[in-house]
Amino acid sequence: MQTIEQLKQQFAIAERLDFSMGPSECVMINIDTPCAKARITTQGAQVLSYRSADAHHDLLFLSRLTRYGNRRAIRGGVPICWPWFGSDPSGKGRPAHGFARNRVWDLIDVQQTENDGIKLTLSLTPEPQDEPLWHCDYALKMEIEIDEQITLSLTTENLDKECFVISQALHTYFAVGDIEKTQVRGLSNHHYLDKVENFREKLQIGEIFFAGETDRVYLDSPDKLFIEDSQWSRRIIVESVGSNTTIVWNPWERVKELKDMTDDAYRHFVCVETANAAHDSISLSPGQSHTVSARYRIMPMG
Repeated sequence: MQTIEQLKQQFAIAERLDFSMGPSECVMINIDTPCAKARITTQGAQVLSYRSADAHHDLLFLSRLTRYGNRRAIRGGVPICWPWFGSDPSGKGRPAHGFARNRVWDLIDVQQTENDGIKLTLSLTPEPQDEPLWHCDYALKMEIEIDEQITLSLTTENLDKECFVISQALHTYFAVGDIEKTQVRGLSNHHYLDKVENFREKLQIGEIFFAGETDRVYLDSPDKLFIEDSQWSRRIIVESVGSNTTIVWNPWERVKELKDMTDDAYRHFVCVETANAAHDSISLSPGQSHTVSARYRIMPMG
């Protein structure tokens, strides 16, 4: 495991990028440039906070009750669901959403970009304790680019001698001023699987508004979506590459079942997740790779 001292010596950039120790000894990567501020933890290669220079509010929601370390998922930001999304597809009781979000990743590269941004590359490779969860050999790489917008790219490479299938998601928690004054545009006339009704297939008519628990897998989704946040007068643009499914989630009153969230937390976020799930799962032959990417930027409404 990389130490703070090693990371600082190899990757720190004066007045741009530094490292600190967060809760439960989670290493934090702190970025502060003229165009944006961000915080990322090596646990799960997870972005926890991002705010462009002209933004009044953070792009991302992070629960103030979230737990860190000890292979526990962090509630908020952008968790990586891999190598499966949702419940264990094998039915063997493996943890929901895989194990990538619970593992500590290695930071392997830092670059300053032409427009005064920062690009990070983190990697994950197999460890012996993961053998019961996933026996195939792989290389996983997460690239995070921070500037006036944030771009995330997750690449899976099959290093094994046999084919394997993955499902995955960038499980992004977008902060909103008030969920009841929020809508998601761009998915009208698209079919979705409604998890609230036992994965019943439905057709979305009009834009998505929120008045109760929402947990949907949208099929053949477009590569550009919009989150309209009337409370904060902002529009979040979500662009994706390498993904044909989008998950939209808000637990509403069921948030009370989650120990790492306050009872009113559901009012302040919506998850719009760039994914490969359901029939969009990815099959990789030996030597093949797949990249799923998402880009987020904020524009004022009106």
